[in-house]
Amino acid sequence: METIKELAVTQQSSIQGASSFTAYPITPAIFLKEVVDAAQKRKFFEQFAYVAELPANSKETVIPKRTAYLGRSGMSFDTAENTGSSDITWTTLNNLDGLKLTPSPVMAGIAITNHAIRTGSIDVLRAAQEELTEALGDRIDYACATALGDATAATTSARGAQTVYGGDARADSELAAGDTLSTDMIAEAIRKLESTTCTFWVPGSPAAEADSSQAKNPWINSADAPFVLFIGPEQKEILLTDSQFINAAEYGSDKVIHNGEIGDYLGVKVVVTPNIETAAASATGPDASTTAVAMARCLMIKAKKALAICYGLKPTINVFAIPERMQQAISIETTYAMGVLHSDAVVFLDVSKK
Repeated sequence: METIKELAVTQQSSIQGASSFTAYPITPAIFLKEVVDAAQKRKFFEQFAYVAELPANSKETVIPKRTAYLGRSGMSFDTAENTGSSDITWTTLNNLDGLKLTPSPVMAGIAITNHAIRTGSIDVLRAAQEELTEALGDRIDYACATALGDATAATTSARGAQTVYGGDARADSELAAGDTLSTDMIAEAIRKLESTTCTFWVPGSPAAEADSSQAKNPWINSADAPFVLFIGPEQKEILLTDSQFINAAEYGSDKVIHNGEIGDYLGVKVVVTPNIETAAASATGPDASTTAVAMARCLMIKAKKALAICYGLKPTINVFAIPERMQQAISIETTYAMGVLHSDAVVFLDVSKK
């Protein structure tokens, strides 16, 4: 059991700042009573996810989904006139499924002594709330990126996430300096989302790309559920110095601009986030091969069809006193779960950082 001494607490000495300050009795110092925040990460992925909330007294939810429409090839059609008592050919409806999500609790808190609150020059309770909110938002956003980056890849007989590699690479291990994100890769990823053909990489020396025997959903880029490309700061720099991207991208309009969005390219929203998956040189890349250079896994998804999030409790702030310790406590709590709804609504764009 933890004792009072073992519990973390914010004391006056923790918030007074560095000691590199000299003051004189007749030249008083004036302290600004605002916290100058470092650049905060924001939530980027959730704004394009399918979000559900559990009602009270519920533990988990199942989000129904249609794996893929049966289409003309999956439906049985009779074309001859029925002149007798024979039945038409009945089609089995076997394309309905569901994603089960069980939200689990996540909590964090900061305890601040009454003395620290009284003697501090800033509103430390507000600063603590901002820290908790930012940290939890970043945790959820990173979990979203991880879930999408781990979407089940397509195989010889199953639809799934597809991969486009930078340059002439056919695996993360083949990425070399200069195999960076290109506008051609963006166009290829759009085609892979829209097509019913699902491609996968056959391991080998060299690896080869082939078509899966199972068709995929032909996703459509729409206003209510657009295609979204998530890139990192390094890929942003590359695109902003590419004349082909600059000349075709749309910046600013009467459309809603989302967090991190730098514009539309070929109808795809381009969002910059520090939370995409990366790997250092000589590390295990997202495709499980050993990288030769530092690389990143960018993501193109169909909004509201790729990622689903379920909240049992939306992030909630609590503030309360701890009289026996002469402290004020501030905490944040939530319960959530997330998963991939349709893995074929995800395309990986694996590229070198430089």
